[in-house]
Amino acid sequence: MNRALLFGLVCTGLMLATSCSQQGPTTTPASGSGGSGGVSTGAGGASGSGGSQSSGGSQSSGGSAGSSAGGATGNGGGNAGGTTGKGGSSVGGATGNGGTAAGGASGNGGATANGGAAGNGGATGSGGTTPKPPVTGGATGSGGAGPGGATGSGGGGGGGATGSGGAAGSLDVVPDMNGFEWVGTCAQGTASGLDCPLADDTTPTGCPNSTASDYSTRGAFKNKTINVKGTPGTQYTITFEVRGVVGTRCYTGGTPAVAALSSDPETTNNGWYVGGSPTDSKWNTYEIHVSPAVSGADNVYYLNAFPNTPSGWCEKHETFPMKYTASFPVMGGGTIKFTIHDSNCLGQQNCGGPDSQPSCASPRKIDLSGMQPAATFAQPVTNVYGSTTFYPQWLYFAVKSVTSP
Repeated sequence: MNRALLFGLVCTGLMLATSCSQQGPTTTPASGSGGSGGVSTGAGGASGSGGSQSSGGSQSSGGSAGSSAGGATGNGGGNAGGTTGKGGSSVGGATGNGGTAAGGASGNGGATANGGAAGNGGATGSGGTTPKPPVTGGATGSGGAGPGGATGSGGGGGGGATGSGGAAGSLDVVPDMNGFEWVGTCAQGTASGLDCPLADDTTPTGCPNSTASDYSTRGAFKNKTINVKGTPGTQYTITFEVRGVVGTRCYTGGTPAVAALSSDPETTNNGWYVGGSPTDSKWNTYEIHVSPAVSGADNVYYLNAFPNTPSGWCEKHETFPMKYTASFPVMGGGTIKFTIHDSNCLGQQNCGGPDSQPSCASPRKIDLSGMQPAATFAQPVTNVYGSTTFYPQWLYFAVKSVTSP
């Protein structure tokens, strides 16, 4: 063999040996703690792709708990998905979506994520515990426990303790009636026996139309109008208590609240009368007129009715104590007109019983205890003109509730 040939064979053998040394062993990677790329260093060596800093570290996707693609610590290593993992303790907190299994020691969602202990709506929510009366809603408000929050949207109460139209706040529908003192004010002039002069609103002197054949136009009219608030067009029912001392009256065509007199008419009476009209008489009325008319209701009410049994009781020349509770409907945005009509312009005074006293010597005082608002006027009610003192009839109102309808 010549030198050239020998030198070529030796070179070829050395090249083959070197090539096999660089390729290394062909061990099959295991599925598990080391991931694909071999138990020792993985594909790309200790620091290469899949090394100790690669994806799929000890707690990340594909880490020690699962088959990963990469080296001893998987793809992503200690940083991208390592002990804190993707979305770890800083992203979402200790218990959110993903938990300890998916995405590291903590996971997505956290201790205070959406829907947590406080959630949307907060501890009390909108509306608070005390609404503008009154208003709509119940004691627990709108929204109940709330979406996500401890009490939810709507909080402790949206709209008041008693709901729509309840007693709390509902008295604002007729504020001028609550505590209304309705006095049959005596006019300046001369008494006629136990009666005092009553002046008409528009004609303060004399007695207008005193000889008119139509009773409804004859004599004095004294009016007081109260506006109904609330929602226009909404029907409300007003329940009230009334006490006072008035002359009694005969009415016809309607319905009395009681069919007979009290066992002691000198002590307390119910003069409520629904519908109908007054008889043609010289005794004064106490009337309520509702406008606009409420469908299905009478819309006219009287407050000093007495049955005419025994004979003549409805028009005795005497004043009597009144104490009762009644109700009537109105419309929001309407009016309530309080009317006293006396055809001969003379009203009975509060002189006490019995009938036909020689003088107005013992005016009655009425027990108003327990009424709210409390009455602040002095009793007996008086109208004083110089040296003349009159004791007019009067009624005092306390609204108990306003409901809808």
